Amino acid sequence: MPRAVKFATVPPMRWFYVAALVAAGCSNSGTSVNGDAGALAEIGAHYVEQRGCPMCHQAKGMSTLSGNALAVEGTFAYPGNLTPDRTTGIGGWADAQIIRAIRYGFDDENQELCPTMPRFDGMGDTEAQAIVAYLRSLPSVTSKIPESYCPPVKPPPGPDMAMPDM
Repeated sequence: MPRAVKFATVPPMRWFYVAALVAAGCSNSGTSVNGDAGALAEIGAHYVEQRGCPMCHQAKGMSTLSGNALAVEGTFAYPGNLTPDRTTGIGGWADAQIIRAIRYGFDDENQELCPTMPRFDGMGDTEAQAIVAYLRSLPSVTSKIPESYCPPVKPPPGPDMAMPDM
């Protein structure tokens, strides 16, 4: 005989996920723009907002998470293009590489990201996979962002490269 579930014993976050999945399935106005990316992408959009990703990775008046050609204040760290563009974004990255960058601060070439990029090493698998699903659902935007440098992690470009003014 099935065991009855007492509503008071179900963790509140589980109710949030159920409600989000139901709402995403019923919504016509979802945040996924590249077709129907599903409920996981809808949840990922909420996580991206909660984590504050657009504060750095989205310039005013620019497309969603297409990067920022202005350095983070007081640094030479330029927030990258997180859209699925294969040339200037993360379209060529594997899901595991995106999750590694978010959690531990390493890019697709195993280079450390600037310290201004927060590390979310406590992020659970569900949240990480939802964020990846959301990023994959964004429209691809070609957005050339300057190369970041943040000594000693990333040295400045060679003498033949233009140095941005601070």
